[in-house]
Amino acid sequence: MRIDGGAVVEGYEAVLEAVGFFEISDQGKIEVKGTDRVTFLHSMISNDVDGLMEWNGHYGAFLTARGRIVSDFHYYKLPDYIIIDVRNDLLGKTIQTLEKYVVMDEVYLEDISATKRHFSLQGPRSLDLLQALFGSSGPSTQYGMQEQKWEDQLVWVIRKDQISRLGFEIILPLPVGDRLQQAILEKGERLGLRRVSEAALEILRVESKLPRYGVDMDENRYPMEAQLHEAISLTKGCYIGQEVVAKATHVGGVANLLMGLKFKDSVVPPKDSPVKDGDKQIGIITSAVFSPRLGCPIALAYLKRPFARAGEQYNVDTHEREGLAAEVVEKFT
Repeated sequence: MRIDGGAVVEGYEAVLEAVGFFEISDQGKIEVKGTDRVTFLHSMISNDVDGLMEWNGHYGAFLTARGRIVSDFHYYKLPDYIIIDVRNDLLGKTIQTLEKYVVMDEVYLEDISATKRHFSLQGPRSLDLLQALFGSSGPSTQYGMQEQKWEDQLVWVIRKDQISRLGFEIILPLPVGDRLQQAILEKGERLGLRRVSEAALEILRVESKLPRYGVDMDENRYPMEAQLHEAISLTKGCYIGQEVVAKATHVGGVANLLMGLKFKDSVVPPKDSPVKDGDKQIGIITSAVFSPRLGCPIALAYLKRPFARAGEQYNVDTHEREGLAAEVVEKFT
């Protein structure tokens, strides 16, 4: 394996073979209340809110009027409010975007980030660990949400298969966070639980072809370029940027697509390395890692649309080497 550090390897392998644990309490949490919360967010978010059943969630985004990505996040519909779960570095601009459009609507926003802890269990034995903790198998569908009790405190259990084929997240009140974490570590030990480092998470993220805001996409990109199909509803009514998304989907498309690249060499290309077809630059690397599972470097790269075809062979130039052979793939399998 081309990973430095035993802890990185152990965490990576645990997600693939047993259960990996990591904390994401630095995620921002926005609580949206008020009688107009559903209609307001339905007109803002790129995905469905009105038709979403309670105790379920979606992946979505806020877009500019020109259809570019402001922020991406997950959101969950509870009986009395909606929770937006967004990366901390996107929290401020997400709140500002919402506040900008709240005019006559009865909508109230509260940043509750500091009141919550947020854990993730990922891997084939995460269900066993969840049952050991709560006596429950958890939600059965992606982004489904359940309320459970821990020490008489209500916690949210969310099904989220992203870097693994099976995974769950637990959002809980701050005061019981340390004790639940200790229980996770103790009960998970017999299941092969390991902590997952940031380095291991990055490898798993790229293997799962999950673009990261600020790295693989930003406010200069359209969601269709980043292939955020899961974040876009093509059947709901108007929302900010919807007209651009509709035209790009049904009429002209976009100029670039985020694709996977699989390398035959051992060199991991740095960010912004050019992708070439002969002498012509046809794309650019955004993220790259060495994949132990595949035994080679892999990358995410924007390619000009005519060249974004699985199976095509191109070259990537780096400071160390020129002409690294790379194959375009839709998924890393």
